Amino acid sequence: LQFASEVFAARFLSGDFITFSQNDSKVFVAHGDIAGKGVAAGMWFTNLAGLLQSYGRPGSDPAIIASEVNRHLCYLRPVAPFVTGFIAQIDCDRGEVTYCNAGHFPPLLLRADGRTDLLQEGGPLLGAIELAEFQSASLIFEPGDTLVAYSDGVLECCNPSGEEFGSERLAATLRCAEGQTAHTKVMTVLATLQDYAN
Repeated sequence: LQFASEVFAARFLSGDFITFSQNDSKVFVAHGDIAGKGVAAGMWFTNLAGLLQSYGRPGSDPAIIASEVNRHLCYLRPVAPFVTGFIAQIDCDRGEVTYCNAGHFPPLLLRADGRTDLLQEGGPLLGAIELAEFQSASLIFEPGDTLVAYSDGVLECCNPSGEEFGSERLAATLRCAEGQTAHTKVMTVLATLQDYAN
């Protein structure tokens, strides 16, 4: 398995985040978006990273991690922002992904056979509903599959005519980069977005 990520702030400081941690063959991944923009959203990243490090040990159930982070953010209301998050545990030996999508744009799973799945199972955004329930789901990677998590900046990137990039263009861009490394795929998406936005 290959992993690659990039946070590219269009303006000011990004509220998007991505974290990875590894223990033997297990990798913990969290990707999401802190509500708001600029310094305010960026300052909450440290708090959120600490929460994810505390609860997000490789092997922990993503739904339980989401529930604990949600409980903490709700406790800090009304100061704490809302947060969307995609939380996943990946067993690299088995190719198994267990995930919880907490109100985030559903990541794309591009199967090598041409199918596209959306990873939607989970619950509401974090920090919104104190006793919210979260569920985890699992899937198995097959050789050649690609999993892509992204935030609103990708889908809502507009061309000079005001037309948004959208998920179909994202999937098509990734299909054109089939066979490339994970890092090359990320760079291809960023280059395509910059060209699209002129």
